[in-house]
Amino acid sequence: MQKASVRDWLVDPRHRRWTLAGLLVVSVGAWMASGVPSGSDDTNTILEPAEQEDSLFSVAVVARGAEQIERVFSAQADTQPNRAAEIKAQTAGEITEVLVTSGQKVARGDLLLRLSPGDRDAKLREAKALVAQRKVELEAAERLSTRGYQAAVQLEQSRAALEQAQALLVRIRKDIDYTELLAPWEGIVDRVHVDAGDYLGIGDPALTLVDNNPLSVVAHFPQDAVNALAVGQTATIALRSGEVRTGQVVEVAPRSKAATRTFRVEVQMSNPEGMAAGISADMRIVTGTVTAHRISPALLTLSAQGELGVKAVNSGGDVVFHAIDIVQTSPEAAWVTGLPDNVRLIVRGAGFVGVGERVRAQTLTTGEIQSIAAQSGTRG
Repeated sequence: MQKASVRDWLVDPRHRRWTLAGLLVVSVGAWMASGVPSGSDDTNTILEPAEQEDSLFSVAVVARGAEQIERVFSAQADTQPNRAAEIKAQTAGEITEVLVTSGQKVARGDLLLRLSPGDRDAKLREAKALVAQRKVELEAAERLSTRGYQAAVQLEQSRAALEQAQALLVRIRKDIDYTELLAPWEGIVDRVHVDAGDYLGIGDPALTLVDNNPLSVVAHFPQDAVNALAVGQTATIALRSGEVRTGQVVEVAPRSKAATRTFRVEVQMSNPEGMAAGISADMRIVTGTVTAHRISPALLTLSAQGELGVKAVNSGGDVVFHAIDIVQTSPEAAWVTGLPDNVRLIVRGAGFVGVGERVRAQTLTTGEIQSIAAQSGTRG
């Protein structure tokens, strides 16, 4: 009778709807309390910390520490004579003798060439005679003036005539001296432009003389170097022959070259053996020390804002970008500033991760670093 009553109660449509709704609520509550989702979708699985670490993108990193290095600026250079001069005629005449040849060393005052004296000897005798005559005339005028027979004006005219004759004598003697061209300083004859029998006018070049001791070494440095360069600094000069010498900065240009925006720097280098000028060289100038990191140029990248820098992993495991300045480069490495004293640089996988992304960082061993460096052609 009781079973029949339950069955009769369920037969009623209203009672059956309420019963099904109650069973559904109980089932959903039991499912939520169990914590086990239905189906096999792994994206809804709650991961343990170790499983979360395994799901992160893996990058290879190397630890780098800052070091004190010399701040060096370098530029291509070439050697030039310390001074050069065109030896020109100061009087006119025919060349009677050339006493030097190209490449010959000469001392200050050495005779280089001689011009024909022409009629200069006769003019010299004439000038001497005129001076003697004017002296006699002046002495006579002074005696007459003392006795009151000569006016003061006439006495002054006699004195002026003597001075004119003496000046003429000086000019003629100087003109005779000019017939011999002498070396103004010690140097090397670069080129002889004339030969015996040629005629030289006043101002015509006869030969070129150069002074190669010391040698001037000239280079042009970029704008970012000029504030660190100063007169008196020591420069290292590496010649194309392989020889390395040192010199001292004697000039830093006060303004840049308009076409290149570079600054001319001149170094004087001792050259007692007379090395020829015009040799190519590399100039290096140490301006001090700086704290920097040594990295492979292959690690350099650009930020979204166009800044040059590198990607690294911080202590929290996130990718960060550090903007850098390059202070020194070589074919194998670059020395940069702008990094923390100790940093973990991403050396593999940097192109697949973004700034702020959490990653799994694998620190490479020395052998692995050398292997990567060998593949990239650098020393890491």
